[in-house]
Amino acid sequence: MAKLKTRRVERSLYVNYLKRAKECLTAARRSFDAREWNASAINSIHSAIAAIDALCVFFLGQRHAGESHDGVVELFRTIKELDRKDLNNIVNRTSRILGIKNMAEYEERLVYSSEAEKALKDAERLLRFVKTKLPK
Repeated sequence: MAKLKTRRVERSLYVNYLKRAKECLTAARRSFDAREWNASAINSIHSAIAAIDALCVFFLGQRHAGESHDGVVELFRTIKELDRKDLNNIVNRTSRILGIKNMAEYEERLVYSSEAEKALKDAERLLRFVKTKLPK
């Protein structure tokens, strides 16, 4: 595996990534309620990325800085303070969300309501989990 490209971040700044995750999730919910499936999915994706960044910054003092967002998951896997079962559940959830990123943001096809709903639910569950692992 190639070396992950990361950027050092002061651990206390995890709160900024957490705030970003919350705001994106709020936007995703609003868009979903307005039947704006594309905007909902895109905001769910960005909420998930920011939530994982918050954990990586808090536990590792770094975040992924590479081109592919798959590296976010690889960096997240290196957090030793998290239970392996929790870690695997979050990796699977995040991978599902990232799996629609290219289609939702760049392809000709539009996001279906069912895809937006799944992404929103995964992002909500992910953020709920992340908040339990960070200081209040």
